[in-house]
Amino acid sequence: MPIYEFQCRKCQREFERLLKVDEDYTGLACPHCGEPKPKKLVSGFRTNAWSNFLDTMEKKVNPQKFK
Repeated sequence: MPIYEFQCRKCQREFERLLKVDEDYTGLACPHCGEPKPKKLVSGFRTNAWSNFLDTMEKKVNPQKFK
């Protein structure tokens, strides 16, 4: 289950919730002030796929560097 980030429309505080991908979040309320219907934020995520790709390519192009 992914972690989603929300922002309260009243107090502007941000909070996270662990929800299923298709789970409805309209019933959520701010844990700080209780305001219903928080705004869902666009969250970034980290992956090391690009780093792994670059390392692999570097090893192919410049193998003596990794001896």
